[in-house]
Amino acid sequence: MDRDYEYNFSQTEATITDLNLKAGKVCLTQTDTSNQTAFLKIQVHASFLGKYFQPSVKITTGKLSFIQYFEQGAKGTRYINISPLISEDEVEIRLKGEQIALDDQIVQLIQFKHQPIKKLNLLVLAPHPDDAEIAAFGLYSTHPDSYIVTITAGDAGEYKYHEIYPNKVQHYLKKGQLRTWNSITIPMLGGIPPQQTINLGFFDARLKEMFHDKSAPVKGLHTNTSDINTYRKLNVSRLGAGLSGNSSWNGLVKNLGYLLEEIKPDIIVAPYPALDSHDDHKFSTIALFEAIKASDIRYGHLYLYSNHFALNESYPYGKAGGTISLPPSFGGPIYFDSIYSHPLSSDRQKDKIFVLEAMNDLRPDMEWRFLQGAIKISLEKIKQEIMGEDNSYYRRSIRCNEFFFVIKTGNIYNNDIFNRLIGKNLDLNIPENMNKNQSATP
Repeated sequence: MDRDYEYNFSQTEATITDLNLKAGKVCLTQTDTSNQTAFLKIQVHASFLGKYFQPSVKITTGKLSFIQYFEQGAKGTRYINISPLISEDEVEIRLKGEQIALDDQIVQLIQFKHQPIKKLNLLVLAPHPDDAEIAAFGLYSTHPDSYIVTITAGDAGEYKYHEIYPNKVQHYLKKGQLRTWNSITIPMLGGIPPQQTINLGFFDARLKEMFHDKSAPVKGLHTNTSDINTYRKLNVSRLGAGLSGNSSWNGLVKNLGYLLEEIKPDIIVAPYPALDSHDDHKFSTIALFEAIKASDIRYGHLYLYSNHFALNESYPYGKAGGTISLPPSFGGPIYFDSIYSHPLSSDRQKDKIFVLEAMNDLRPDMEWRFLQGAIKISLEKIKQEIMGEDNSYYRRSIRCNEFFFVIKTGNIYNNDIFNRLIGKNLDLNIPENMNKNQSATP
């Protein structure tokens, strides 16, 4: 892609400094380096081979080394995430391109100072079982007081267990049960007890329909039931006693409002609607925004993620273990107040592999148990590796950091900001009183 990434930092909390890149080296000198997320704004251009193979830059100091990958054919303005290096008082960074050139140039160091979050209340909102782990396992596993709230049971998607349940209704009922248990119990691997995890039991792939007829209960996509307690009854947290209503949008917003009141989160981790291609992800956060506004909450911050990046599902690029940096942005800059890059040690990345593997829906189809199915899966995996088409979460989310756009919660009351967060092309009919332009608290 030979286009500049479009980002405007003038209205954000960024500090920008010009630096000189010469012979692949740039020197940082800092006085206050605590709690920093940092990027180098740089001009790159892929080599001829970089149009066909994954270009990358190896970033090293005397103590640290990591890799950032770029899209094939990358050319123009890009951003290299150097956050792990900002703990040094003075450091020379060496940049070595593979299938990509970095000419001598003036680069910009873009820094965001973030608040210490260890003592803050953290709520991770997941549209489906596994979304919290994909986006934020590293973050929540370092904060044992975190709460994990999953909206749906995940009772749709692939017909993965048909060899065991040939009856489709039985299959999806069992799938929803398994995935609900996943959402409640797997956070224990990150130190979060079941009392701090809850699944609201709504039906997978139905949130958009719920939004457009807010009072009407919906049925499961394949299970023909509208009973909200089908999966909700599996909760063990005390928070489950306060859930109420039916399988409608109004019920969802009411339950989110109840949880916000009970948990009182300082930080809410949720999907970024404008950047995520999955309808359930978009509308999960829209429901969250409605609940926030209904409760008139203006304090705290939103940490927004994208597990299905709308512009390119291959993002983050390259192999597992690489760093995540700013995603492609064309046709208008992405809105944010700040950016937070959460580091994951090698051991934490290994833990995340096992956490994802524990999720039933991220495992191979059950046909692997039979010779013909095992051969089929193996051939598909080989083809993906050869063609570079592996978009699994094991490649995309097992990284040396997790990445969040940070927005002040009070800013969603601003009409322009709200519209940018939900995305211009999102199929929404926002009630006027919800999208009313009000001044946001700082």
